[in-house]
Formats: sequence, structure tokens, C-alpha cells
Amino acid sequence: MSSSPTRIGLIFGSRSVEREVSIMTAGKVYEVLRSLQGRFETLPIFLTAEGAWLTGEAVRDLLTVDAEIRKLAERGAAAGPDEQARLDAEKLRLNRERYAPQLENLDRGASATGVEPLFLAPDPSVGGLMPQQERKGWLRKTLHPAIDLVFPVIHGTHGEDGTIQGLCELADLPYVGAGVAASAVGMDKILSKLVFQGAGLPVVEGIGITRRELLEDEASVVQSLERTLSYPVVVKPAVAGSSVGIGVAHDAVEALNLAKRAMRFSRRVLVERAVQQRIEVQCGVLGNHALTVSECEELIGSGEVVAYRDKYPEEKKSGSADLAPSIIPARIPRALSDDIRSMAAAAFQAIDSRGISRVDFLIDSTAMKPYVNEVNTMPGSLSLTLWERSGIKPAELVVRLVELALEAHREKRSTHFKSTEGKALVDRRHLVTPGK
Repeated sequence: MSSSPTRIGLIFGSRSVEREVSIMTAGKVYEVLRSLQGRFETLPIFLTAEGAWLTGEAVRDLLTVDAEIRKLAERGAAAGPDEQARLDAEKLRLNRERYAPQLENLDRGASATGVEPLFLAPDPSVGGLMPQQERKGWLRKTLHPAIDLVFPVIHGTHGEDGTIQGLCELADLPYVGAGVAASAVGMDKILSKLVFQGAGLPVVEGIGITRRELLEDEASVVQSLERTLSYPVVVKPAVAGSSVGIGVAHDAVEALNLAKRAMRFSRRVLVERAVQQRIEVQCGVLGNHALTVSECEELIGSGEVVAYRDKYPEEKKSGSADLAPSIIPARIPRALSDDIRSMAAAAFQAIDSRGISRVDFLIDSTAMKPYVNEVNTMPGSLSLTLWERSGIKPAELVVRLVELALEAHREKRSTHFKSTEGKALVDRRHLVTPGK
């Protein structure tokens, strides 16, 4: 890396049911990047629920107050009852007076106070970020010095699904995390299941249902489901993370109701056999080629599945919150843990991921058999706690992710995008217009 600071565009928020989780992740990453000020310059960029791109003092303030609320939560976890009550009251005050009003302000988009509307130009010759208001002659003026790298910490749709990654590819900008294809496959639970099966990895049996199939013939959907699976079944959106929209059905009526609910978040729904006696664990994977795999983390849930409310017990509308309780390392035999860590690396490679991912597993605790559940190509909070318990501190992890992004971009530069012979791959002289 050069001696001058690397200029990073930290992108978060977006049109996603997981945007509150994205704000939490961005707050943590922003704090780490600011602690490395001599090495990095950070421009936080918030994408609103309507898709507007904003930076400015209001965006920085949102991340600052998120960090303040998070620190109060951390202090409260170790405090006695009286002190905990006082800290909880302070968290509520910060949310009421600063966090919620600032988020509401930002959601007004270009009319918000304390913001500069902007966008990322897909034309590499422009140099990255452009002011939204400069429609005339916008190619001749940039809002900020060209950024060197994009750090997208968006979870779910319009960010973790290959869309932001595709924009960065067009703009010829390095970016942290998985590429376009890996992001898209990792986001789609039906596609990723097919990829895992093709790679010989164990997965729970399941079927996909489309919104159109459900609307046109519910009876056929139920027949197809019951030919393949037995109740209870887990119903989840094919494209959504953080366990949003997930539920367990014990009969056809429940399955249909849960499928309809899940289709609020995704055009397709995945229905799987419920692993009733189960342990849920996850592993982090770091790297592009030589991979580092974290310890296994065991999740503690409150129901038949670990749902969104278990992963994020406090509504994020009230500002930053602790993640759900977990145990690191997981309470499983070391040999099984080693097998799962090997499968995590294999799943990461199967979808051609890079940078960082978190691989989630279900273990049938009766047979002690693990199944690959999904790969999260941009894990919530970057799995900072998991990596720290595995020997990699937050600052080290963030620096490594930037280095991996730059490495991937250098590798891309060695790929040819035109014929090396200097001539067209198709001789157009032989093309004939139909009818002539």
C-alpha cells in the first residue's frame, strides 16, 4: 500500500429489510477505520430506503450515535441491576433524541439536512463519486477526490446480492468482499444449495416455490411439498438474510401461510426438512486463495429456529444493540469442529467467494451430522467478535480485508477484455441482415 492514506468509501444502509443491521456493521467498521486514520481516509455513504445516496455530517452523526449506544450496551452487560437500568435509560434517551430523528432525517433523501447527495458513476474515467445536483457538465466535476476502494457493508438485497459489486466492477474500483457471482449465489438460498450439492457438500433436503406457482395453484404446491418432505418443515425466503421471514410449519395450512409471509421478502421461497434436534454453528472464512477459518461459534436461540429476533434481540430502530448470545468455541467434539471448518472453506470456494464470508451450519444433534446451510458473503458486524476470539483483532481484520480487495483488483487487471490478436472475434463482413 502507498504511504498516502487509502481513501475508502464506506457504503451502508440501502433498500433492504436488513438495513438496520447494516447501520450496526457500518458503525463498527467506521470506528475501526477512524482508529487507523493515518492509513485510511473514510467517507461514509448512506443509501436510503428509497435508494438515494448521501454523505455529509448527518451520515457521520448517525454512525457516531450508533457507536455511543453500542458502548452503553456493552457497559450494561457487565453492570449491576441499578447501573444497568441507568444505562438503559441513557440508551433510550440517545435513541429518542438523536438516533431515530437522524435516521428519519436521512430518509428524506436529498432534502435532508446536513447531507450531500451523490452517486457512484459507472464510468471509470470519471473517478468515482459525483454530486447528484451537478447534472450539467457532471463529467468535469467530482464531489470528492477519487476514492481508492469501496467497503460495502450492506446486508441483503441491493447490496449483498451482487448489485453494488457490479457497479464497482463497471467503475473499475476495488471493493471489499465477494465478487458479483459469489454475492448473487450466496444471497439466493436455492441457488447456493444447488452449488453445495454439486460440490459434494451435505445439505438438508428442500424444494423451491415461486410466487407465481403459489398464486396459481396452492393445492399443487402442497402436493409437491408433501411428495418430497414430511412435516415439520422450515419455510424461508430464498433471498433474505439475518433469518428474516423464517418459520416452522407443522401442516399444510401453516406451510402456505408461512410461504405467503416469506414471499413479502422474496419472489421464491425455500422449504426444507426441519432438523428438530439441532445445533446451529457458524464459521468465518477469510482470504482470496490461502484461506483462514475461524473457530466454530454456537448460536443460542429461543425457538424451533434461530430467527431474526434471536440474532438481533433489540429492535435496531432503537439504535445499536448487542447480538444474540453465542458460545465460542462451540460445544461440539473437536473432530466435528475440524470437519465443519473444512466444509466452511469448501463452501466458500464452491461459490467462488473472496475476502470474507460466514458459513452457517445445522448439526443434527442425534446423529451429530453437519449440513451446510448458507454462506453470508457480508456477515453482520463482519463477525468481529468471532474473529477476535479466533486470534484476529478488529483492526487487523479490516486492514486484511482492504489488502485482499486490492489484491483481487490487481488480479482482475491481468484479465483481458478484448482479443489479444488485435482483431474482432467475429468477422462482421459475413453477417447478413435477415430478408436481404
